[in-house]
Amino acid sequence: MIVIAGSGVAGSYLAGRLAATGVEFRLYDPKKPGFRIPCGYATNEVTFKKYAGLAGLDGDTYIQRRAGSVIITGEGMPELHFPSTGLCTIDKSRFEGDLVSTVRVERRMAPLPGEDDILVDATGISRHYLGAAPEDFTMHTTEYLSGSASHGEFYFRYFSGGHGYYWEFPLEQGYHVGAGSDSAVLIRKSLENIEHSAIMARDLRLRPLFSRMFSGRAVGVGESIGTVSPITGEGILPSIECAELLFQTISHETDFQEIKIKYGNAVRKKFGHYEKLFSLLMDARRGKMAKPASLAVIPAVKKDFRNFGIDLGIVRVLKELLIR
Repeated sequence: MIVIAGSGVAGSYLAGRLAATGVEFRLYDPKKPGFRIPCGYATNEVTFKKYAGLAGLDGDTYIQRRAGSVIITGEGMPELHFPSTGLCTIDKSRFEGDLVSTVRVERRMAPLPGEDDILVDATGISRHYLGAAPEDFTMHTTEYLSGSASHGEFYFRYFSGGHGYYWEFPLEQGYHVGAGSDSAVLIRKSLENIEHSAIMARDLRLRPLFSRMFSGRAVGVGESIGTVSPITGEGILPSIECAELLFQTISHETDFQEIKIKYGNAVRKKFGHYEKLFSLLMDARRGKMAKPASLAVIPAVKKDFRNFGIDLGIVRVLKELLIR
């Protein structure tokens, strides 16, 4: 039996894929029915629609706003406009709901797995079944729904020294405005004059935990193992892609040890560059971005932005943003 703990985007996607193939599983989540996070989410339209299609859904129906140009700036830098390669905001809550519309969600914590079960830890930041990782690294975010914003386009303002960024994302109506940082002062100052109708706060895992993907009969997926870009903070598509890797592995293997080997290898192959990006983030925080090893990662950062939906174009500018 496959037991999925958590019905966020990774758990819901995996459940939707398994349901369509007739594989036996159970999905658990203690959140109340109809629980919705009142915010928009930014991701890459092209890749999102691909995976929505694999799950039997029309990705176009979840898109709220598409980016024209994207504004990126930082301390002491001008506002620079870059082309979009598919950046958009989506109705993530509705997408998650539709993924499991034909699935029974048991509204309680998942039980510990039996000797023949595979428990999928899709609990995100909590890693409830995998357990805490001493080397973990997270940032806190505060996010608003607002009727207005200072920019009418997708806007990113990076804080100096690798301490996060402030953003404004257009929605179908209004804006998703927020700030993520390890500094409560930076978050508060960025949002102090923003009028808003709804607020939420959460932590975001930025460190890949690929050496801690398994614990007993539990296997992690999505943010529980750190499939979040350390540079852009994008975790929607990486979590979906990670869930697809696990789905494909489960579809072809029944032996748990083989699943661990093949899924672990697939995750490292797909997301191994996140470890380099995390090291780059740490170098920026230590003021050591100028060393050759850090500068060698810059092309990977450009690729990461493109995967997010932004054609950064000028590598020199990105270097300046991260060095400051």
